[in-house]
Amino acid sequence: MSNIKLDETIFSIRRLLMSVLWPSFLMASVSMGVLFGLFEPGTLALRDDTLELSNTVIYTIAFFIMWLLGALSSGLTALLMCKSR
Repeated sequence: MSNIKLDETIFSIRRLLMSVLWPSFLMASVSMGVLFGLFEPGTLALRDDTLELSNTVIYTIAFFIMWLLGALSSGLTALLMCKSR
């Protein structure tokens, strides 16, 4: 019996992770298209200093930041939905 409950728990956790990570991945992709469609990565500056990184590195860092922000947002929504039941 406990093995069945463990399997259900693992399935539930996987489903929750995918319901948080997949939408945040999609939004990170869209936001990257919008962000770098408007701004050139080489012209970005941080406190009056231009970033001395290649465009690929800037794209990668920005993508993971956007993905993290989307995951935090989706995770908070999932947490609030679970608490309301």
